[in-house]
Amino acid sequence: MSQSGLVAIESAADWVAADYVDVDDWSETLSDTEREELERATRQLPPAMQDWVTLKPADVPLPRLGARLGRVTDDLERGRGFALLRGIDLPPDDFDTVRRMKWVLALNLGDVIAQNAKGEMMGSVQAEFRGERTADTRGYVSSDELRFHCDGGDVATLLCVRQAPIGGTNSLVSSVAIHNVMVRECPEHLSVLYRGMPLYMRKESTSSGKLDSARLPRIPLFRVDTGQLSCFSNLRLMELAYETAGIPMPDDERAALDAFEEIAERKAMKIEFKLRPGDMLLTHNLAVMHKRSAFEDDPDVAKARLMLRLWYNVRGGRTERLQTPQQRRGYFTKAPLIVQDDSR
Repeated sequence: MSQSGLVAIESAADWVAADYVDVDDWSETLSDTEREELERATRQLPPAMQDWVTLKPADVPLPRLGARLGRVTDDLERGRGFALLRGIDLPPDDFDTVRRMKWVLALNLGDVIAQNAKGEMMGSVQAEFRGERTADTRGYVSSDELRFHCDGGDVATLLCVRQAPIGGTNSLVSSVAIHNVMVRECPEHLSVLYRGMPLYMRKESTSSGKLDSARLPRIPLFRVDTGQLSCFSNLRLMELAYETAGIPMPDDERAALDAFEEIAERKAMKIEFKLRPGDMLLTHNLAVMHKRSAFEDDPDVAKARLMLRLWYNVRGGRTERLQTPQQRRGYFTKAPLIVQDDSR
């Protein structure tokens, strides 16, 4: 491990819960003018979703809202590593327009990438699965608690369409802050986290019907590049890399992950809030982890909790020097599409 792993890293992304107590103080609310501009741009999208893939920001410009999105990008890349846009005016009975709004926003923020083996670039987060999940059941199709994790791409976004009546609370924690606490409290675990852990990639059916899977080599939870700390973690997928292979996780890795998660779960470390319809959460995966509490859905399917998830890379972002163009394409896919199923 580099000697830099033994010292705390100064960063604007090193924050704790006390720094962001009231969500109304740190969220961004769209103005009436910005909402009208977004609605106009949404109507400019081609009728067919597949034609959206080749669009550029200049095709659906947001002159006024774009300035706000630029500040959000700067905060994600060089600031605290997360943002919350509020006041997106979603039509309650027009899911096609909701998707269009999400795409226009994403297109003006960065380059959208595929998030599963089907090549989907926008996915619905909804409790479609009941019962005990297997290793290959993705957590976002259940109502279970999701532990702290990062997603693919530079930035993960989540647009709230409908919220659950009970539960479904979101939490964020600074990965940089966790690192710096470990430097002070348990530096013996840092060499393990800098070395990294293998990551299990869940099996998924592709658009061709083939079941794809992959086991990635060791991925560092912490790395320092030109003085900037980058972090990546998915606790459950790191555990599954060993469980699915039928071998126990080494003691030093188990102890390091436990210490990492215990610090993340401290009340003083994480901020908690509940998204409401029209909110879009953005988190930079190299700076911030996110999680969701378990929830109880409305018995009426038409009122069930529904979020739209999308991942993108920041144009000219810091990960360009850390990853090859192939690595930045997203999930292993050769045929990107907006959504697999157009009904919702």
